[in-house]
Amino acid sequence: MENPHALAHAQVSSELFDIFEAPSASFDVYASTPVPRVGTTAREGMVKARGDVHRDGDWHRSTHVWIVDCERARVVVQRRSLGKDTFPGMWDISAAGHVNASERDSRITAVSELAEELGVVIDGERLGAKQFTCPAAQHALGGCNCYEDVYFLAWDVANEGEEFAIGAAEVTATEWIAIDDLERALESAHPEYVPRVPAYLAAFFPRLRAFVDAHRRQS
Repeated sequence: MENPHALAHAQVSSELFDIFEAPSASFDVYASTPVPRVGTTAREGMVKARGDVHRDGDWHRSTHVWIVDCERARVVVQRRSLGKDTFPGMWDISAAGHVNASERDSRITAVSELAEELGVVIDGERLGAKQFTCPAAQHALGGCNCYEDVYFLAWDVANEGEEFAIGAAEVTATEWIAIDDLERALESAHPEYVPRVPAYLAAFFPRLRAFVDAHRRQS
C-alpha cells in the first residue's frame, strides 16, 4: 500500500527541539512535566538542532503511540529502518517521533507520526489522553535522552484491517505481537527490540492492560 504521508528521509538533522532540564529524582511519570532549560540570554540553550541534541545528550521530548487490538490483547510493533539515527533496524513502538520546538501538545506530533510512518490518519480526539510521561536516559545506549509521552490507540481489526501503509524511509515492517510476548521481550532486553527503561516498563504494562480491560467492558 502506498502512503501519501510518508517522509522522503529517515530524519532531518536540522529540525529544532526544545531543550529541558534533566529529570529530578522525584519525577512522577503520571503527574510531573519536563522543566524547560533557561539560557542566560534570550533563547540561549533552549532550542537546538536534532543532530546537536543527539550528539550532546540533551533532554528533549518525544511521543509514543501504541496501536492496541483490545479484543486479542496485542499491539503493533514496527521495525525501524536502517537509516534511523537511533536504534536502526530494531523493533519499536507502533509509531513515534520527536516533538518539534514550541509544539506544546505532543498529540499533534503523535497524529503526524501515525500518518507518516503507518498511513493511519486520525484526529487527536480519537487518540485520547496521554497515559504517562517517562524520562528515559538512553544516550549511552545508542539512543537519546528524552521525555517520552505515551498514548494508546484502540484499533478495530475487523473494520480497519491488520496491514499498514508504511513509510519506507522510516519503517521497514510492522508486526502484531501479544502483550505478554512483548513484555517478555522488553523485560529480558531482547537484542532485536529497542530497550525501555525500568520506569517505562513499570508504568506501561499495567496501563496497557487496564486500557484493554476497559475497552473489553465497553464492547
